[in-house]
Amino acid sequence: MRGLVGWLALLLLSCGGPPASRPRVIVLALDGCDPQVLRRLLDQGKLPHFARLRSLGGFWELGTTTPPQSPVAWATFLTGQDPGGHGLFDFLQRDPQRLQPVTSMSRVAEGEYRRQLGAPPFWTYLNQRQVPATLLRVPCWFPAAPDQARTLTGLGTPDLLGSYGTFSYYSEEEPEHPLSGGTWVRVEPRGGEVQASLIGPEQQACPLHLRLDTRNGQALIEVGEPESQPFLLKQGEWSGWIPVAFPKTRGMVRFLLRSVKPLALYVSPLNDDPTRPQLPLSNPPTLAARLARQCGRYHTQGMAEESKALSAQVISDPDYLAQSSEVLAENRRLLTQGLRDFTQGFFFFYVSHLDLQSHLFWRKPEEVERAYGRADEMLAGVLSQLDAETTLWVVSDHGFAPFERVFDLNAWLAEQGWLRSQPDQPLEQIDWAGTRAYAVGFNGLYLNLRGREARGTQDPAQSDRLKRELTAKLLALRDPANGRRVVRQVYDSRLIYTSAYREQAPDLVIGYERGYRVAWETALGQRSGLVFRDNLDHWNGDHLIDPQLVPGVLLCSRPIRRENPSLKDLAPTILKQFQVAPPPAMTGRNLLED
Repeated sequence: MRGLVGWLALLLLSCGGPPASRPRVIVLALDGCDPQVLRRLLDQGKLPHFARLRSLGGFWELGTTTPPQSPVAWATFLTGQDPGGHGLFDFLQRDPQRLQPVTSMSRVAEGEYRRQLGAPPFWTYLNQRQVPATLLRVPCWFPAAPDQARTLTGLGTPDLLGSYGTFSYYSEEEPEHPLSGGTWVRVEPRGGEVQASLIGPEQQACPLHLRLDTRNGQALIEVGEPESQPFLLKQGEWSGWIPVAFPKTRGMVRFLLRSVKPLALYVSPLNDDPTRPQLPLSNPPTLAARLARQCGRYHTQGMAEESKALSAQVISDPDYLAQSSEVLAENRRLLTQGLRDFTQGFFFFYVSHLDLQSHLFWRKPEEVERAYGRADEMLAGVLSQLDAETTLWVVSDHGFAPFERVFDLNAWLAEQGWLRSQPDQPLEQIDWAGTRAYAVGFNGLYLNLRGREARGTQDPAQSDRLKRELTAKLLALRDPANGRRVVRQVYDSRLIYTSAYREQAPDLVIGYERGYRVAWETALGQRSGLVFRDNLDHWNGDHLIDPQLVPGVLLCSRPIRRENPSLKDLAPTILKQFQVAPPPAMTGRNLLED
């Protein structure tokens, strides 16, 4: 026995001693988790698993980005850089040559999707040191890159029509409200049957046949050719995922039978089918299909909850909540499987549930509270992974606030003589010769500068003066309905962003007061006829305001050693946990060191 012990000792010495422990780091990303709501529910004893995590390390407010928008904030988390360093400034940015709004996370160029994130994510540096990394539902990462990490794309992944979620509504009667984000298809039952088509990419069609049973409130639905398997759907019931085959592509949808008489059938956006994906959803490309085999089909569209349909009132609150619960159930299965496969290195999982529930049910605190309870249940499974070598971070990108009053920035610019446009006029058709400034996106304001905008009128040498004038007017603005201030802060992008992509940024970033948000029309570069109006939409909570008012959340299983943590601190902190030196572009601090 002594000889064996001596031999083992010599072997260990020849190998340089016992192997160093290999840390594991887990990040659970809860989009929209608000520190005020979380603290209140913790104080009420309603979130036992969050309370356990807080007791292990702590709970802090987390500084967000300017502006506090999900693509901007998660891009900062991924890269450790501010928007000037990674190039994402809003959900929607402007193309200065075409004078049109464009989506910020990915674009199509030469027939291919191209990711817009302009800086390498932190796991690039983990890859270089052979540290395994798995990121599921990762935002701002579509299309998935062929690197050494295992990734499944999340926020920013389009549907098969190339949008962030375009639904269809088949009915005999025209909807009462405009279908922003959807398409209405008129159908006329004949002899208790309906013949229609599902429309796919490039106007490809797939047959849709319904046999209506009005007595029992149900319909037999057949998708595709006659030999396809029909399924029975009852009134008020969601279907499972139904594969859809078009001549050149395939996908999947879910159906909701709202009514049999008169017929009203809701069809979800056309998602890529992860069992046979058409889009670059994952790395390696086989990962999406393997997860589907293990967990069942799941939403692949990045913004999976049917929020547009709820706002358009073509589905009801119970319909939405049932679909949202299924999205969460899919994510729980994916998270469970991901953790089962996770043995070493880094693991990340993103959940949108709190964000969407807060957007749509801020006026119903009981629904928001239920959402936090579900997040607490999800956290329980992650906490089971903790051991001496594992650190768990729970991170949110921003908090939340009520959205009570709509401020149409472009209507105000027109009223002030800075913008010459008519209500509902597309951005590219406005009178550019008479325009000095315009807004696109949820927080951005641009000057119409010569040499930069395609039809610029303003001297770039006067841009500082113009920005000062606009800033003063916005800060002095009061809501005529109640006398409240509308804008809390106006940020000059040249003073807050680093230089790599700063020229693409809005000239001014508007930080609105709590209770206010810019109009949907402004985000698209258009305007309505009213500067102010009450927000009567189902979308009644928001965070697109001043970042000081909506910090995110940070919890950790270890105490941090720095005050006032912010999103840009997390990438360098995670790298340091694996003894990887952050690159100079990451200016954040290591939160675990003094």
